[in-house]
Amino acid sequence: MQNFEFYSPTRVIFGENIVIDLGKIASEFGNKALLVFGRNSIMKSGLYSQVISSLKDAGITVEEFSGVKPNPELSHARKGTEKARKSNTEMIIAVGGGSVIDEAKAIAAGVCYSGNLWDLYDRKAVIERALPIIAVQTLPATSSETNLVSVLTNTDTNEKFGARSPLIAPKVAFLDPSLTYTLPLKYTAYASFDIMSHMLEGYFTSTDSFAPVQDGFVEGTVRAVMKSLEMVQKDARSKDGRAALMWAGALAWNGLTNAGVKGAMIPNHMLEHPLSAIYEVAHGAGLAAIFPSWLKYKRDSIAPRILLFGEKIMEMGDEIAKLDESKACNLVIDRFTSWIKSAGCPVNLREAGIENPDIPELVKQARTLCGMWGIDGYSDEDLEEIYRLAL
Repeated sequence: MQNFEFYSPTRVIFGENIVIDLGKIASEFGNKALLVFGRNSIMKSGLYSQVISSLKDAGITVEEFSGVKPNPELSHARKGTEKARKSNTEMIIAVGGGSVIDEAKAIAAGVCYSGNLWDLYDRKAVIERALPIIAVQTLPATSSETNLVSVLTNTDTNEKFGARSPLIAPKVAFLDPSLTYTLPLKYTAYASFDIMSHMLEGYFTSTDSFAPVQDGFVEGTVRAVMKSLEMVQKDARSKDGRAALMWAGALAWNGLTNAGVKGAMIPNHMLEHPLSAIYEVAHGAGLAAIFPSWLKYKRDSIAPRILLFGEKIMEMGDEIAKLDESKACNLVIDRFTSWIKSAGCPVNLREAGIENPDIPELVKQARTLCGMWGIDGYSDEDLEEIYRLAL
């Protein structure tokens, strides 16, 4: 295990009907809030009225900023920053999924930065101050409610980059599984694969010969996500299934799973960010579409990890023990691909709705992310081949 620093500053409040306490908790950070949300879903569900009522009962003045898109855009975040400045906002309250929380983080940092907001995302500047953020999660997937990261898409350049700082980690996260009961199964599947991929990236790329704590955490949690998704697909209002997915979503990418893991990288996110930036595919769907091809391309170099995945997560130990390494890896990859498809996710770019991808542009953007994220071992030819396999 490598040296590491783990910091998780977010207070998590978990359970049903907890939004009633939002105003009381928020009042600890001031009495003026910018409420950031998406479009109509929180109106239809009744969540909006609960949030407003709780905040007003606590004497908090609310300015609203709606319209956050599934892949949050820089231009919209800039408008939110200006609104927050004009209203002298003291805190940002995000009600929605990871995209809403990511944009809320951008606004919280942008209010305190006098330069171009994109500077904080293309690494020209670092976040030095930010307003406090409270998150009410409605679509568990990205761990944005508990992590230090915000992702935005610059539609002028079609680049999807992230900013990272402890200063943008939410102060409080409200996790109420009942808010997810009405999520369409398609998006529940995408979100579930997003959760899984956050853990499996480091699991497959780990070069540690002995990491039982981290490996065991990933193996158990990924199996829990798979089982819970199956429960929810049978009963969309499964209390236990929805609760498990929400908690796994908060833990999967808060820094815990890769802490101290030698070699852990996120190449599939590097490959997927250009897809959702250019083609606006749902992030989880894009990850599902690229992951099988990445596994096939990297099969020989990560064979021991694929076999470990097959044994510990896919529970294929007896089957693969009888085969040579190459055939065993192929069987594991095929079985996992079949599971992804059965879960309701795309397993290639065409199934994700991308018929004729601009592969040179995808490679260009992935190459930029290679440098920004310190991901080694991928030539332009490697990146192109993975994208072509994914067709």
